[in-house]
Amino acid sequence: MPIGSFSTFRDVVRLVLMNNPKTVLDLGIGHGINGAGVRNWLDNGVNYNTQLEGVEGFNYRSPLWDCYDKVHECTIQEFFEKDNRKWDCILMTDVIEHFTKEEGVFVITKAKERLRSKGLFVIVTPGVWIEQGAAYGNELETHKSLWSAFDFQAHGFNVVKDGSLDDMGYKMVVVEYIK
Repeated sequence: MPIGSFSTFRDVVRLVLMNNPKTVLDLGIGHGINGAGVRNWLDNGVNYNTQLEGVEGFNYRSPLWDCYDKVHECTIQEFFEKDNRKWDCILMTDVIEHFTKEEGVFVITKAKERLRSKGLFVIVTPGVWIEQGAAYGNELETHKSLWSAFDFQAHGFNVVKDGSLDDMGYKMVVVEYIK
């Protein structure tokens, strides 16, 4: 779906604010809610000092896409093939479950390579299997894997939420990696 769990939005925004990045890359932006969060709280809604770019493999264009300096309309893998820039912060919320484990490890590896020193990489994913095929005519929406907090710890991530039932009734995994 082009949206994620609202129960993790505050965690994502808090982690970004604590890192205070000058450049943010949002992988799989969907409708663009992370961009709105960056602009509202990091840039105070008026002074757009943060370089904010997104990657989206399907045209979910919404008014929130205007929050981004640029949206690259391609898959995440295609983006990493053509763009080698380094970022202070990379977000990937409600996306990794759309990859096989092998594809997910590839994306994690490429994203970590694109972080600057002390850069932050945040991943959010459901902590339970949710069956989902192509939605809205988009094959990229198919769920292909379930990731646990332990899966991410094996790749050097710190666990923020472990997939247990949260105060909003969701079971979500939120992890961070700091280079």
